[in-house]
Amino acid sequence: MSYAETVFALATNDLVSCGGNIIPNTPVSWFIGNYFEYNMQTLIVVAIISVAVETCVWNKLACIYLGFNLWEKYYFASVDLYAEYIYMVAVANIIVNAFFVYKGVKMVIR
Repeated sequence: MSYAETVFALATNDLVSCGGNIIPNTPVSWFIGNYFEYNMQTLIVVAIISVAVETCVWNKLACIYLGFNLWEKYYFASVDLYAEYIYMVAVANIIVNAFFVYKGVKMVIR
C-alpha cells in the first residue's frame, strides 16, 4: 500500500519537506508506521518461524524479499533520488508484492 501511495503522491505532486528533504506525502503509511514498523529482529523471528513450521517456498522467498526491502528502506533514506527512479522502485515493488499476494491467495483457495 505504501508504494501505491508513493506513486499517487508523486503523480499528484503531493510532496512535503522532512528534515531538509522533499519526500512524497504518504499519510496513511505514516499512520500505520506509528503502530507497526518491522525491523531486522522481526525479520529474523519471521524467518525462523517460516523454516520451523516448514512453510512453502513462496513464504521463504517473501522473507528474503522483506530482508531486501529493509535494505532498500535504509539505502534509499540515505540518497536523493529523482522522481523517475522512485516511480521505478515503487512499481517494481508493487509487482513483486502483487505476485506474492497472488501466490498466497492461490494457495488458500486450493
